[in-house]
Parts: sequence; C-alpha cells; structure tokens
Amino acid sequence: MNRIRRVARLQMPAWPQILGWTWSMVAVAFGINLLSVMANYDPGDGVTTTGGLVSLCGVAIAMAAVSVTQIFPYALGMSVTRREFYLAWSLLAVVQSVLYALVLCLLRAVEQATGYWGMRMRFFDLPFMDDANPVLLLLGYAVPMLVVTHLGILFGTLYLRWGTTGVLASLTLAFTALGLAAALITWTRQWHAIGRWLLDQSPMALVAGWPVLVAAAFAVGGYRLIRRATA
Repeated sequence: MNRIRRVARLQMPAWPQILGWTWSMVAVAFGINLLSVMANYDPGDGVTTTGGLVSLCGVAIAMAAVSVTQIFPYALGMSVTRREFYLAWSLLAVVQSVLYALVLCLLRAVEQATGYWGMRMRFFDLPFMDDANPVLLLLGYAVPMLVVTHLGILFGTLYLRWGTTGVLASLTLAFTALGLAAALITWTRQWHAIGRWLLDQSPMALVAGWPVLVAAAFAVGGYRLIRRATA
C-alpha cells in the first residue's frame, strides 16, 4: 500500500492545474447559467434547475484521461508496474471524488442559504435529494464523480492501447449500442416498465448501489487495457 501511495504522488504536481481548470470551467458554466436566468427572471416563477453541474462531469472525464496519458510514460520510466500505476490512479479517483463531493455539499448549502443565488436558480443542488440525510447526500455527489472519473481513466487507457482511432471507434460502438438498445426498448414498449423499476429502487441503490457497479465495470475495463498498453 505504501508503494501505491508513492505512485499516486506522481500526480501531485499536476493537481493544482487539474483543480484550477476543473473549477474554472464550473465557474464559467455557473456564470453563464446565472446570466441566462437573470435575463428571464420573474419572482413569481418557481426554482429553475439548470443542470449545469454536468459540466463538472465533463471536465472530470477529460482531466482524468489527460492525466493518465501524460503521466503513464513517465511512471514506466520510474520502474512503476502497470498494476501499481492503475491502482494508484483508482485510489486518486476515490480521494478526488470525496473531496469534490464535500465541496459540492458546501456549495449546495450556500445555494440554499442565499435563496438559490437570489434568482431561484438551482445549480449545485440535486432536486431528487431534497430530503436526503447527510451520508446519502455525500454519496449522491461522490459516487457519480467516481463513475465519471473512472470513465475518464478508461478513455485514457483506450488511448494508450490503441490511440485516437481506438477512442473514436469505442465511442462509435458505445453510441451505436445505446441507440440500438433505446430502439429495442421503444419497439417492445418497455419504457414504462423501466420507469417503474427505477421508482421501486431505494435512494441508496440509485445513488450508491448501481452506479458503483458501473464504476467497477469501468475500472476493470481500464485495468485490462492498461496491462497491454505501451508508452
């Protein structure tokens, strides 16, 4: 475990840049959404949910992919094994997800205390977590971050294994599979059944159960790819 922690420290010099770019992009998305809500603000309207927090997920995916591709060759030159490298990055993904979740919980509290920024704009607050206890709320932010971070790591390992062609081909296959699955569900009229199944799930299962399985699948896929990756 000490070896894994030492390997994880290889990313420490890049963290200020990663954090700076990540939260700068979130700040830009927040500002754009706030200006948009201000332009159409009516005190009689209800709370507007922007969905702008998705920007954090997008940046997290990109930063995870870039950090893997940039540091992997250097790590191999330092005699770090592929297993040690991947376990270290998975550990960093967990730490980063928890830290980001704590920041988001704080921003959510500020958002609610200010009357949703005085414009009734819900940016950091999760509308389906209004009645969640503190543990579930923290998981509601941390687990999705863990999923997207491991997705970014997976993209990075795809690039290391097969280059840009591999990444684009994988995205094409994934979108094709999702499109065919959606078409099949529509054809068999199963959307209502899926909706009922989701409603029957507990909040813990939706927030921290099934998403953790998705993160684990991404992690396993990334590990299998990086075992054959070259610098």
